[in-house]
Amino acid sequence: MNYGFYISGGSDRLKKFLLQKGVLYSNIKVIISEYEIEKELKKILDEKNIKVVLYEYGNLGTTNKERNLKFSNCLLVELRKYKIDFCFSFGSHILSGELLHEYKYKIVNFHPALLPMYPGRKAIDQSVDDNRALLVGNTAHFIDEGVDTGPIIMQSVIPLQSFLNSNNYEVVLDLQIHMLNQLIEIFEKKCLEIIDNKVSIIGADYNSSFTFPVWNG
Repeated sequence: MNYGFYISGGSDRLKKFLLQKGVLYSNIKVIISEYEIEKELKKILDEKNIKVVLYEYGNLGTTNKERNLKFSNCLLVELRKYKIDFCFSFGSHILSGELLHEYKYKIVNFHPALLPMYPGRKAIDQSVDDNRALLVGNTAHFIDEGVDTGPIIMQSVIPLQSFLNSNNYEVVLDLQIHMLNQLIEIFEKKCLEIIDNKVSIIGADYNSSFTFPVWNG
Protein backbone atom coordinates (compact mmCIF):
# COMPACT_ATOMS: atom_id res chain seq x y z
CA MET A 1 0.00 0.00 0.00
CA ASN A 2 1.10 3.56 -0.72
CA TYR A 3 0.15 6.29 1.73
CA GLY A 4 -0.02 10.07 1.52
CA PHE A 5 -0.79 12.77 4.06
CA TYR A 6 -2.66 16.04 3.68
CA ILE A 7 -1.61 18.57 6.33
CA SER A 8 -1.83 22.28 6.95
CA GLY A 9 1.82 23.14 7.54
CA GLY A 10 2.34 21.93 11.09
CA SER A 11 1.18 18.49 12.20
CA ASP A 12 2.36 17.31 15.59
CA ARG A 13 0.54 14.02 15.11
CA LEU A 14 2.42 13.28 11.88
CA LYS A 15 5.68 14.34 13.53
CA LYS A 16 5.17 12.03 16.51
CA PHE A 17 4.03 9.23 14.23
CA LEU A 18 7.24 9.47 12.18
CA LEU A 19 9.41 9.49 15.31
CA GLN A 20 8.08 6.10 16.40
CA LYS A 21 10.31 3.08 15.99
CA GLY A 22 9.39 0.61 13.30
CA VAL A 23 7.28 2.86 11.09
CA LEU A 24 7.33 1.72 7.44
CA TYR A 25 8.55 5.00 5.94
CA SER A 26 8.93 3.49 2.47
CA ASN A 27 5.13 3.20 2.28
CA ILE A 28 4.70 6.95 2.86
CA LYS A 29 5.16 8.46 -0.57
CA VAL A 30 4.19 12.12 -0.23
CA ILE A 31 3.10 14.85 2.18
CA ILE A 32 0.88 17.51 0.61
CA SER A 33 0.53 20.77 2.51
CA GLU A 34 -1.39 23.98 1.95
CA TYR A 35 0.96 26.04 4.14
CA GLU A 36 4.72 26.15 4.65
CA ILE A 37 5.90 23.03 6.48
CA GLU A 38 6.92 23.59 10.10
CA LYS A 39 10.74 23.48 10.36
CA GLU A 40 11.15 20.53 12.72
CA LEU A 41 8.70 18.42 10.71
CA LYS A 42 10.41 19.40 7.46
CA LYS A 43 13.75 18.26 8.88
CA ILE A 44 12.28 14.87 9.83
CA LEU A 45 10.74 14.43 6.38
CA ASP A 46 14.02 15.36 4.68
CA GLU A 47 15.94 12.89 6.83
CA LYS A 48 13.52 10.12 5.88
CA ASN A 49 13.49 11.13 2.20
CA ILE A 50 9.73 11.65 2.18
CA LYS A 51 8.58 13.94 -0.63
CA VAL A 52 6.88 17.21 0.34
CA VAL A 53 4.59 19.12 -2.05
CA LEU A 54 3.36 22.62 -1.17
CA TYR A 55 0.36 24.40 -2.66
CA GLU A 56 -0.02 27.79 -0.96
CA TYR A 57 -3.68 27.98 0.04
CA GLY A 58 -3.84 31.77 -0.09
CA ASN A 59 -2.73 31.81 -3.74
CA LEU A 60 -5.41 29.43 -5.00
CA GLY A 61 -8.36 31.82 -5.27
CA THR A 62 -10.30 34.70 -3.80
CA THR A 63 -12.89 32.77 -1.72
CA ASN A 64 -12.56 29.78 0.60
CA LYS A 65 -14.86 27.74 -1.63
CA GLU A 66 -12.69 28.45 -4.67
CA ARG A 67 -9.46 27.77 -2.77
CA ASN A 68 -10.85 24.54 -1.33
CA LEU A 69 -11.77 23.24 -4.77
CA LYS A 70 -8.47 24.23 -6.36
CA PHE A 71 -6.48 22.68 -3.52
CA SER A 72 -8.59 19.51 -3.78
CA ASN A 73 -7.75 19.33 -7.50
CA CYS A 74 -4.05 19.78 -6.72
CA LEU A 75 -4.26 17.08 -4.06
CA LEU A 76 -5.87 14.72 -6.58
CA VAL A 77 -3.01 15.32 -9.02
CA GLU A 78 -0.44 14.35 -6.38
CA LEU A 79 -2.36 11.30 -5.18
CA ARG A 80 -2.53 10.07 -8.76
CA LYS A 81 1.12 10.87 -9.41
CA TYR A 82 2.37 8.90 -6.41
CA LYS A 83 -0.24 6.13 -6.85
CA ILE A 84 -1.58 6.64 -3.35
CA ASP A 85 -3.94 3.99 -2.04
CA PHE A 86 -5.00 5.85 1.12
CA CYS A 87 -4.55 9.45 2.20
CA PHE A 88 -4.63 10.56 5.85
CA SER A 89 -5.94 14.05 6.49
CA PHE A 90 -4.70 16.32 9.26
CA GLY A 91 -5.59 19.40 7.20
CA SER A 92 -7.83 22.28 8.16
CA HIS A 93 -9.93 22.91 5.05
CA ILE A 94 -12.87 21.22 3.37
CA LEU A 95 -12.08 19.00 0.39
CA SER A 96 -14.41 18.88 -2.60
CA GLY A 97 -14.80 18.11 -6.29
CA GLU A 98 -13.61 15.11 -8.31
CA LEU A 99 -11.19 14.14 -5.54
CA LEU A 100 -14.07 12.93 -3.36
CA HIS A 101 -15.43 10.74 -6.14
CA GLU A 102 -12.15 9.21 -7.28
CA TYR A 103 -10.92 8.71 -3.72
CA LYS A 104 -14.20 7.73 -2.09
CA TYR A 105 -13.44 5.61 0.99
CA LYS A 106 -9.74 6.38 0.50
CA ILE A 107 -9.23 9.64 2.45
CA VAL A 108 -9.31 9.33 6.24
CA ASN A 109 -9.86 12.38 8.43
CA PHE A 110 -9.00 12.55 12.13
CA HIS A 111 -11.54 14.68 13.99
CA PRO A 112 -10.97 15.52 17.70
CA ALA A 113 -14.49 14.68 18.89
CA LEU A 114 -16.87 11.76 19.12
CA LEU A 115 -18.86 12.25 15.94
CA PRO A 116 -21.64 12.81 15.11
CA MET A 117 -21.44 15.15 18.12
CA TYR A 118 -19.32 18.29 17.82
CA PRO A 119 -18.46 18.49 14.11
CA GLY A 120 -16.48 21.41 12.67
CA ARG A 121 -13.80 23.57 14.24
CA LYS A 122 -12.75 23.72 17.91
CA ALA A 123 -14.35 20.36 18.53
CA ILE A 124 -12.60 19.74 21.87
CA ASP A 125 -13.73 23.13 23.13
CA GLN A 126 -17.26 22.30 22.00
CA SER A 127 -17.10 19.10 24.05
CA VAL A 128 -15.80 20.93 27.12
CA ASP A 129 -18.42 23.67 26.87
CA ASP A 130 -21.20 21.08 26.70
CA ASN A 131 -21.94 20.30 30.33
CA ARG A 132 -23.52 16.97 29.32
CA ALA A 133 -20.25 15.38 28.18
CA LEU A 134 -18.37 12.85 30.35
CA LEU A 135 -16.02 11.67 27.60
CA VAL A 136 -13.98 13.35 24.88
CA GLY A 137 -12.03 11.74 22.10
CA ASN A 138 -11.34 11.34 18.39
CA THR A 139 -13.05 9.94 15.33
CA ALA A 140 -11.34 8.51 12.25
CA HIS A 141 -13.77 8.70 9.34
CA PHE A 142 -13.76 8.70 5.57
CA ILE A 143 -14.24 12.15 4.05
CA ASP A 144 -17.37 12.82 2.02
CA GLU A 145 -19.07 15.98 0.71
CA GLY A 146 -20.26 17.06 4.16
CA VAL A 147 -18.42 18.50 7.16
CA ASP A 148 -17.34 15.56 9.36
CA THR A 149 -20.25 13.46 8.09
CA GLY A 150 -18.42 10.58 6.37
CA PRO A 151 -18.58 6.92 7.46
CA ILE A 152 -16.94 6.35 10.85
CA ILE A 153 -14.10 3.82 11.00
CA MET A 154 -13.07 3.97 14.66
CA GLN A 155 -13.13 6.21 17.72
CA SER A 156 -10.91 6.73 20.77
CA VAL A 157 -12.08 8.10 24.11
CA ILE A 158 -10.69 9.65 27.25
CA PRO A 159 -12.51 10.91 30.36
CA LEU A 160 -13.26 14.60 30.11
CA GLN A 161 -11.94 15.08 33.64
CA SER A 162 -8.59 13.59 32.62
CA PHE A 163 -8.32 16.23 29.90
CA LEU A 164 -9.36 19.00 32.30
CA ASN A 165 -6.81 17.83 34.87
CA SER A 166 -4.01 17.90 32.32
CA ASN A 167 -5.14 21.15 30.68
CA ASN A 168 -3.36 19.86 27.58
CA TYR A 169 -4.99 19.22 24.21
CA GLU A 170 -2.26 16.72 23.37
CA VAL A 171 -3.78 14.25 25.85
CA VAL A 172 -6.73 13.93 23.48
CA LEU A 173 -5.01 14.50 20.15
CA ASP A 174 -2.17 12.03 20.71
CA LEU A 175 -4.72 9.20 20.76
CA GLN A 176 -4.85 9.74 17.00
CA ILE A 177 -1.34 8.30 16.64
CA HIS A 178 -2.44 4.90 17.92
CA MET A 179 -5.47 5.08 15.64
CA LEU A 180 -3.21 5.83 12.68
CA ASN A 181 -0.99 2.85 13.51
CA GLN A 182 -4.03 0.60 13.68
CA LEU A 183 -5.50 1.92 10.44
CA ILE A 184 -2.31 1.25 8.49
CA GLU A 185 -2.26 -2.31 9.79
CA ILE A 186 -5.94 -2.71 8.90
CA PHE A 187 -5.37 -1.39 5.39
CA GLU A 188 -2.27 -3.53 4.89
CA LYS A 189 -4.17 -6.66 5.88
CA LYS A 190 -7.25 -5.61 3.85
CA CYS A 191 -9.48 -5.99 6.90
CA LEU A 192 -11.91 -3.18 6.04
CA GLU A 193 -15.41 -3.81 4.74
CA ILE A 194 -17.92 -1.17 3.66
CA ILE A 195 -21.56 -2.12 3.15
CA ASP A 196 -24.32 0.45 2.64
CA ASN A 197 -21.91 3.24 3.60
CA LYS A 198 -21.17 1.60 6.96
CA VAL A 199 -17.64 0.55 7.86
CA SER A 200 -16.75 -2.74 9.54
CA ILE A 201 -13.28 -3.88 10.55
CA ILE A 202 -12.94 -7.61 9.98
CA GLY A 203 -11.76 -9.34 13.15
CA ALA A 204 -12.41 -6.34 15.41
CA ASP A 205 -14.24 -6.70 18.73
CA TYR A 206 -17.54 -4.82 18.55
CA ASN A 207 -18.95 -6.36 21.74
CA SER A 208 -16.75 -5.00 24.55
CA SER A 209 -18.25 -2.40 26.85
CA PHE A 210 -17.44 -0.44 29.99
CA THR A 211 -19.15 1.83 32.47
CA PHE A 212 -17.84 5.29 33.26
CA PRO A 213 -17.09 6.68 35.79
CA VAL A 214 -15.51 3.69 37.48
CA TRP A 215 -17.05 3.19 40.94
CA ASN A 216 -14.82 1.44 43.48
CA GLY A 217 -17.07 1.86 46.53
